[in-house]
Parts: sequence; C-alpha cells; structure tokens
Amino acid sequence: MKTIVSIWEWFVAFIIMLIYFLWFMVVAAIWPHDKYIKWVRSFISFFFKALRIDIEVVGAENIDYEGTQVFMPNHVSMFDIPLVLGYIPVKFWGIQAASHFKIPLYGWVLKQYGNIPIDRSSIRASFRTMMDVVEQIKGGKNILILPEGTRTSTREMGDFKKLPFNMAKKSGVAITPMAFVGLHDINNTQSYHITPGKMKVVFGKQIDAKTVNSLNENELRELTRNRIQELIDNNSIK
Repeated sequence: MKTIVSIWEWFVAFIIMLIYFLWFMVVAAIWPHDKYIKWVRSFISFFFKALRIDIEVVGAENIDYEGTQVFMPNHVSMFDIPLVLGYIPVKFWGIQAASHFKIPLYGWVLKQYGNIPIDRSSIRASFRTMMDVVEQIKGGKNILILPEGTRTSTREMGDFKKLPFNMAKKSGVAITPMAFVGLHDINNTQSYHITPGKMKVVFGKQIDAKTVNSLNENELRELTRNRIQELIDNNSIK
C-alpha cells in the first residue's frame, strides 16, 4: 500500500513540477527576481499541500529581515531545496554542487534563480568559489549553504565541512541555523517513497557576527552543529 501511495505522490509531484518549470521559464525571462519570487513561494506551498505534507514554520522571528546572514540547515532529503525556496522569507542565493546545474530544466532554474555552483571535486576550485561568495556576502547578499555537503543516510546529521565556516568567518556576518524536523519520515536517501505527514521548518536564534568572529573555525562548526541539533531535539513532531 505504501508503494502505491508513493507512486501516486510521485505522479502528482511530476505534474506540478512540470507545470512549475514551464511557468518559471516564462516569468524568469520577463520579470525580475523580486517580482516572481513571491509566486515561487506560493507555488511551492501548493506543491507540498498537494503531496499532503503539512509544514509548520517555527522561529521566523529569528531571521534578520534587514541585515545580511548565512543560512545553514541540515541536509535530509531531495525536498530540502524546494523547502528553502518556499519558506525562507527573505531573498537569498544558494551554493550547490556544480553537478546539479547540469540537470535538464532543474539546472536552468538554478541558474536563473542566481544560485552559485561549487565544484566539490576540486579543493582549489571550491576555495575560489567560496572567496567569491565572501565578497558577495560583504556586498549584502544572504547566502544559504548546507554544511554537511550531502544528504544524511541516517536520522543523524553527517559531519560538517570546514569550508562553509571558513567562508562565514571571512565574511564576518551572522549565521542563522535552520532545521528540517520530521522530513526524514517523509522522504530520505534510503527510499524513493514519499510518505504524507507533518514536518517543521525551524529557524534558530542567530549566531551573531561578534561570536562568529571570536571563534576559530572548528569551534564555530561545533557551535553551529549543536545549535541545529538543539532545534531538532526541541521541535519534535506530535
């Protein structure tokens, strides 16, 4: 029965996303980002409702709506990207693996949205990208990066990479920790099933710029991981 439900959910997801991609190809060509992003968020909200995924947003008051920040969530599912696009209420740019930009339609959407490719196969290329991102952050851009680098294969977070925290320290802005809670039960790397259910998108209190600058990279990485883990532990799905 679970497989039958998942097949139906995949069919619904495919139809909705096909319509979305076609719509986006038109509006991205004629409208500026600030104009179409509200429609993108509404579309993604509809997408999750159609899949019978009930999403609660917690802690949105912790976002700095006027300042610059780096968003860092845990990495659980293929739904992570639509979730951040739909539920982060400020303009931001994401850093994603360069391979994602080669996927037909999806890669084009990423480019149009302004996301930044990073070549994880080369340390030197990754470092160059990060230095470019630092300058963009200093110029006022909010950035999102998934510090695990890849989706977890368990319910536990994976190891955090060092480079995001090198970037955060060099940019000198606050980090906004985020957590996707309950998403593993809906979709994860161990199964193609999509199981309707409840989840939360949680924004934690910021790690302010003063703290970011005062800690070394390892300390900042550990603090951020602990903050995200606390968000997961304190926001169970009932």
